[in-house]
Amino acid sequence: MASSETPEDKEKPAERPLIMRYAARSDVGRIRSKNDDSAYVGRHLAVVADGMGGHAGGDVASASTVLDMIHLDHDDYPEGADTVLADEIQTANSLLSELVHQNPKLSGMGTTVTALLLEDRKLHFAHIGDSRAYRLRNKKFEQISVDHTFVQRLIDEGRLRPEEAETHPHKNVLMRVLGDVDASPELDLDVLDVEPGERWLLCSDGLNYVAGHVVERMVRETKDLRECAEILVDLTLEAGAPDNVTVVMLEIVEETVDDVNTAAVDVVPAAALAAVDEPEAVTATKSPDEVPSGDAAKGPSKSEADRKPDAGSASDDGTRTKESDEADETSGTSDSSTEPPATTDPHLGEHLSAEVLREELASRPHELVGAAATAAETGSIPT
Repeated sequence: MASSETPEDKEKPAERPLIMRYAARSDVGRIRSKNDDSAYVGRHLAVVADGMGGHAGGDVASASTVLDMIHLDHDDYPEGADTVLADEIQTANSLLSELVHQNPKLSGMGTTVTALLLEDRKLHFAHIGDSRAYRLRNKKFEQISVDHTFVQRLIDEGRLRPEEAETHPHKNVLMRVLGDVDASPELDLDVLDVEPGERWLLCSDGLNYVAGHVVERMVRETKDLRECAEILVDLTLEAGAPDNVTVVMLEIVEETVDDVNTAAVDVVPAAALAAVDEPEAVTATKSPDEVPSGDAAKGPSKSEADRKPDAGSASDDGTRTKESDEADETSGTSDSSTEPPATTDPHLGEHLSAEVLREELASRPHELVGAAATAAETGSIPT
């Protein structure tokens, strides 16, 4: 007698947990004297932060923000992770205010933040600033984040065409940013369904020097994640790289037995550490009322002649600009061998102490690059 059981009646095999496979690289670029970018990526968390705000403020802002978030890299949220990511970014924002209170010279510093937190079959997304998140899924490559820039607002309002953004005199003005500006910054938040095999690119705006169609082709065609990250940074360097550039590549995959067995192994690839820039000379920042010389334009490509190296400063209306850092070009301060070492502030709070950081970083596979990696190695945030 034939069985009446239908395929629908058969019990489906249990779904294996999803994790991130990943690679990251950060580079100071061709002109900047220090790296203000930071990034962390592990099996459940990816964060990119691009710091700004005069002198050493940029690396302080990005490093402290990223290091404050690394403890989220797990998949155990009994109450759900709906608000966890946003709450932690708000906490990081409070920490920046704390650091400014301790050291008024850091006044005006800030950072972008673009982050992903993977929980079960959901991807929690948080974003502020002009770093970017791209997704390749079912052969469709798209930018998920929205730039919080003055020119993007003009584009959204129909007052500016996208192709005009590259030459707009205020293309580098940020309308929203984490840091010493707003006690409760407005974040873009979303919860996305996720599928095994989809790829994500998180990057600082330093990657904007590479044409958009070239970035897309590399993400589509370069199967190895580390190779893809290396190629994207190398292409930026070939384009002149007057800004720092940070790239995180990740792919959503099903966890394997090997992944479970190595879940508590400290994995900090030598390649990632080699890409970390040592603390170097701090750079000068132009006054807020000077016209920006160009940075963070959101077009598919940008020529080196249109852009100059830039640092950040706060404007009177609470927006933030990334402006040209002429001191490095004219005085040669990019040669750190003649500069005094950066000072450090040991008063970081218990959650960012060197011991706690080392325990966190040693508890799971990950990559940490940029200013955050330098801070973790030295046990303190450079100020």
